[in-house]
Amino acid sequence: MRRTLAIGLLCGGLAACAIPLSPPLGPPGDLTADRQACNQTYPPHLGNYLPHAQCVNAAVERDAIPTAHYPDLVRLQEQLRVKYSAQIDQRVISAHQGEQRMAETDELVNAAMHDRDIGRAQMADHRVGRLEAMLQ
Repeated sequence: MRRTLAIGLLCGGLAACAIPLSPPLGPPGDLTADRQACNQTYPPHLGNYLPHAQCVNAAVERDAIPTAHYPDLVRLQEQLRVKYSAQIDQRVISAHQGEQRMAETDELVNAAMHDRDIGRAQMADHRVGRLEAMLQ
């Protein structure tokens, strides 16, 4: 009896750790539609921020990474999206603070891309360093 109960509790605990399934995504390459599907499946409230970020990241990996000029920068952006979303769900930061931090992330990523495009490698590297520091 105890063994059966212990196995049941273990299985239940493992099931609770399962990664939520992403919503069905549209045709490859339609990032806008895929992000909309993520928004509908995971509306903005506590407990949904991390699954939403994971859904968006899956869409980005599928739709944007194959043609991205700088996939390393996009992946840094993905990592920070997950970090801030998890912090919101854990109530470490507010949703507003998370939005502000993600906006800063997006600005740094876009600026680093621009710097690389115009040959300012040192400035781009400086911005990448700031992004990496934000992951700490």
